[in-house]
Amino acid sequence: MDLRHRAPKRPPGAARQWRVWAREAGDLAAKALPMVAAGCVRSLTSILQVQALAHVGSRALAGYSLALVVVNLTGYPFMYGLGGALESLCSQAFTGARGRKHIGVYVQHAIWLFLAANVLVTLLWLFPGPLLRVLAPPGRRDVAQCARVLLAFECTFFPAVVVQTCLKRFLLAQGLMRPTVLFELAGLAAMFLSLRLLVWTPATAVGFAGAPASAAVAYAAVLLANAVYIACSPCRAEWGPFTMAGFAQNARHIVRLGVPCGISGVASYGFSDLATVGVAMLGPEALAVQAVLNSSKSAFSRTGSYLGMVVSNRVGNLLGARDPAGAALVAWISVAMTAAASALVAALMFALRRQFASFIAGGRALEAGLLPLLPLLVVVVVFDMLSNVLTGVLRGQGRQGVAAAIRIAALYVLGVPLAYALCFPLGLGLRGLWIGLAAGFVAIAVAEAYLVFSSDWPAEARRAIERVRGSDSPAPALLPQESSPLLRPHQLC
Repeated sequence: MDLRHRAPKRPPGAARQWRVWAREAGDLAAKALPMVAAGCVRSLTSILQVQALAHVGSRALAGYSLALVVVNLTGYPFMYGLGGALESLCSQAFTGARGRKHIGVYVQHAIWLFLAANVLVTLLWLFPGPLLRVLAPPGRRDVAQCARVLLAFECTFFPAVVVQTCLKRFLLAQGLMRPTVLFELAGLAAMFLSLRLLVWTPATAVGFAGAPASAAVAYAAVLLANAVYIACSPCRAEWGPFTMAGFAQNARHIVRLGVPCGISGVASYGFSDLATVGVAMLGPEALAVQAVLNSSKSAFSRTGSYLGMVVSNRVGNLLGARDPAGAALVAWISVAMTAAASALVAALMFALRRQFASFIAGGRALEAGLLPLLPLLVVVVVFDMLSNVLTGVLRGQGRQGVAAAIRIAALYVLGVPLAYALCFPLGLGLRGLWIGLAAGFVAIAVAEAYLVFSSDWPAEARRAIERVRGSDSPAPALLPQESSPLLRPHQLC
């Protein structure tokens, strides 16, 4: 397969080093563009669902917001955890354990783990009374009832979302990014046709239930397209037999690598929810500005997360192939490319800030409140994109735990207290909250950059090989005699 792992070639001589950088940058860009496109299509699919709920009424939209909080905090950590663990294991095993272990076995065992845990998630979502009594607005039983219905529907398609996440990592580890765009297009088409039938056409509309039913059809279509592609393409050879052999050891690796990713996801969503609660105390005008800022940040954040997936798999491939110098090179190039792209986006947003505010605000009052905060949004966007790529490098190394610890410390030890102090006691309002948010993301990016660029890459390659080759005593996250990440920051390869 022409899309399989290829180690970067290194022509001798410093004069030709730029060719190595150019070749690797082109390879990363070729892999990143399809993933960015897939992320845009997935965002459009979600937007269609929200538009359909808004078409039904504000009560349905409020119920959706309430249900989404429950799903974000109790369901999506499984998706982030399994996806993050498989990024490390599959990418490293594809090049480091060929002939000894099929990467599909990791995916199979991750799916079995999720299906076992999903029993508890399903029970929680089918009987969400205690949670909804805490989260629902006082006296709004109608909103809580809408959220209850949406959570029941979520039980039907959330497993498809998580299983497809696992299958996607199976393909990404092999360098197969382009098919992901086709899968997401299949989901978008299914969502559009289902909504037209169940929500937008009066003769066949079923009301409120039409939107979540359409989501179930859409995500089932994505999963089906992914499964059919794997079954019918040459990459099926990496799937391996359906087996439970080695399940206990693989499960330990998946849990050890996945739990930090899940915690990191909860931390990010929890920080956003805390910010929204705080802004609600400032009044409806501030809440409207916060909604616009959050939407803008989320759009860029999704792009950064998909770039992080590409970098994670590339670094994992090279470490599994015992090419620590190549992995270090990819880390440098990916961060440099992201910094350049982020700087360009920041310059455009700042230069066109009035046009940007006018385009997304939809009103002069909202535009006036948004304009002073756009420089802070630019700072958050730039460092959030950088941190997503740096986190991807750490996932490729198998160091999810340290990435999660950094994120939690930066957001909750630095960001939240600073945002609260500036917003309320010092009276800076929404500006103070976003200064705290910006400080948190700057701290994440700086700390992760130090860890990445001070890595002992040969040690990371040895740990990757031990991990995927099934050693009964895998190397710990840090060995006392090795420098990664702190003792010899000059050693890159």
